[in-house]
Amino acid sequence: MRKHLLAALAAACLAVPAQASVLDTQTHPVAAAVAPYGVFHDGVTHFVFLRLPEGWRFVGRDADAQSHEVFLDAGTGFVFVKLSTGWKFVGRTN
Repeated sequence: MRKHLLAALAAACLAVPAQASVLDTQTHPVAAAVAPYGVFHDGVTHFVFLRLPEGWRFVGRDADAQSHEVFLDAGTGFVFVKLSTGWKFVGRTN
């Protein structure tokens, strides 16, 4: 019984509210049209950039995808962008 109580207590202490989500953003071919947490994909170079509130961040080169998802963990401020090769850590917002 004590073992179950400790397990339940540990689970309750480790449970954290969900503050992370894939944002509803779009990938744009024109940088001027990109809102914060939006993605700019240059069709000529296939370079991908993320617009954060504090400025642009280079994500990488992605010739295989024209659309990219953005994942923000509000608790840590970590931001990831999904390229055709998988998720890439971009940085921290705070």
